[in-house]
Amino acid sequence: MSRYLKITAMVLLLVVLTSSGFAQLRRLGFFINAAGYFPTQKNINAGYGSGIGGVFYLNPEISVSLEWKYSRFSVDKEQGKFLDGRLTVTPLVASVHYNISMSETFSPYVFAGGGLFFSSFRLDERVDLEEENVRRQEIKNGLGFYGGIGSMIKLNTRLSLFFEGLYLRRIADAETIYFDNSPATTFRVNLSSFSVLVGLDYFY
Repeated sequence: MSRYLKITAMVLLLVVLTSSGFAQLRRLGFFINAAGYFPTQKNINAGYGSGIGGVFYLNPEISVSLEWKYSRFSVDKEQGKFLDGRLTVTPLVASVHYNISMSETFSPYVFAGGGLFFSSFRLDERVDLEEENVRRQEIKNGLGFYGGIGSMIKLNTRLSLFFEGLYLRRIADAETIYFDNSPATTFRVNLSSFSVLVGLDYFY
């Protein structure tokens, strides 16, 4: 299945979950967030990102969410691996949330999940590709996992503010493609990162 078909499938699922039929049975919400990312691999610098998705409450304590995340980083050259460039990671993830306790205004929770991580790497325009004999560098897409803690502050019956701290785990294969058609070289890249985010959740 292509990347665009996967995205389309996720969007259709969100539409179904937010339909009136589902809404009458369980509480639904949409959310957006902004995040800061702090990669564990040293030559990948701290970055920023955002997210958008939907949440479906199975009961007052347990909910499931589906989210499209976006994050962007600058990368410094590392011998035998990446040259200078820009890294973009855009995973489609699902998670299960458990509310530790609930009150009228404040609800702390824990969550865990995973999904498909799509990544791309763009070489810096200042890199002399002819001198490096590099045509491009690519990252393989694949599965990743994440989990963390959060808290939700209810602003009113429909709108809530939430904060999260999380860890995303993803080790990927990458390769360097050369101009002279010599065999591509492969290497491993650690895309794992810690993240803190703030967002708004709107409930039906």
